[in-house]
Amino acid sequence: MAAEDKSLKKYETLDFIHGEDIDPEHNQIYLFGREEASEVMENGEPGVEYRMANRFIKNLHYLSGRDAKKPILIHMKTCGGYVEEGMAIYDAILSVPNPISIINYTHARSMSSIILQAANKRIMMPNSYFMFHEGDQAVSGTFKQVNSIVDFGKRFSDTMTTIYAERMKHTPKASMRTWTMARIKDWLVHEMDRKEDVHLTASETIAIGLADEIFVDYESVFAYTKQQLSIK
Repeated sequence: MAAEDKSLKKYETLDFIHGEDIDPEHNQIYLFGREEASEVMENGEPGVEYRMANRFIKNLHYLSGRDAKKPILIHMKTCGGYVEEGMAIYDAILSVPNPISIINYTHARSMSSIILQAANKRIMMPNSYFMFHEGDQAVSGTFKQVNSIVDFGKRFSDTMTTIYAERMKHTPKASMRTWTMARIKDWLVHEMDRKEDVHLTASETIAIGLADEIFVDYESVFAYTKQQLSIK
């Protein structure tokens, strides 16, 4: 009977992971795009959209409600997406008292590069990369509506650079830690003006303070998961 119970628990965990993107047993959440999402980003990948945000916020608060001190590990693989939904995820991470770590797979770019900044520990896989830009806007409506949308986009651009700059300024490893916030934001804007999409390797991302560590292999992920589970 004990062996049967253990087997059922295993399948229950798999059902949670594949069905709800959460592993309650190991205090982990999977922030992945879903195939059924109607909003499809580059290369057919579903990005950050309302279904992802809704599911993630419920999962996050469920784990935090069970134990507000236990570290939560988020596995993130998303190409970015809608600003409003991404900021909902960002705010949700900041709202819980749990120590949060995010492991980034493939790319932290656009909206997902901002989500990464909400974590206490920001981890890049060795072949993942980071990309920031001002973002894209599809605008339609009356002249006043278009002006309002463009104005909001400008204000969000300042919010975005502030989020990046605050982490760059306060990360001990950052080469720019002696710079003022204004100078860091000016550098970010200059890079976006010069390149539009600014791509960074995992090592380059850490060098300027937008991530904290690189996991060289999946053994590092498993070891870190085990370590997190042992923290009371």
